[in-house]
Amino acid sequence: LHVVTDAATGKKLYEYQGIETGVGNTHYSGKVDLTTTQSGSSYTLTDASRGGHKTYDLAHGTSGTGTLFSQSEDTWGDGKVSNAATAAADAAYGAQETWDFYKSTFKRSGIKNDGVGAYSRVHYGKAYVNAFWDDSCFCMTYGDGTADSDPLTALDVAGHEMSHGVTSNTAGLEYSGESGGLNEATSDIFGTGVEFFANNSSDVGDYLIGEKIDING
Repeated sequence: LHVVTDAATGKKLYEYQGIETGVGNTHYSGKVDLTTTQSGSSYTLTDASRGGHKTYDLAHGTSGTGTLFSQSEDTWGDGKVSNAATAAADAAYGAQETWDFYKSTFKRSGIKNDGVGAYSRVHYGKAYVNAFWDDSCFCMTYGDGTADSDPLTALDVAGHEMSHGVTSNTAGLEYSGESGGLNEATSDIFGTGVEFFANNSSDVGDYLIGEKIDING
């Protein structure tokens, strides 16, 4: 956040976010642009242009928000899962593409259509083979897969999880029986839509969900 003040009176004249375009070296989607925020000499995975979405590192914990990804350079990850920022780059990219998909296709501004972004948590638990949406934190959470070797942060999975939030805040389908099946199917459909919308040559649109993730390690 940049604040400009009057040197004589100290009165705030205006303020603005230092929105930047960083580079994400993702595990699944190749090299992508990421919208980040600069504060002083540091950059964070904060997307002020999409409701303030943030990406946090749980560092294999299972509770709390985690630590906001922050560093001195605006290049995130190296494509390898051994670099904690790689999964973060995938999650941030998935969130921004999903936001843009809903905005472009349905004129919907965020999950609740109120311009407010959710947030993402990566590196949940140890060898956790799942990803999930949680209404209580208004966030998406991603495990690192079997042997912590395949984070569940692929583009269509991110779209799938964020779409659970949209369903929860619109249809409010009960997560059991046929309504639960419809809930999952809706996320599969929109997650696939996100993949086609992104038009990423490293993860070409198809009608499979999470096909790039080896859940068996």
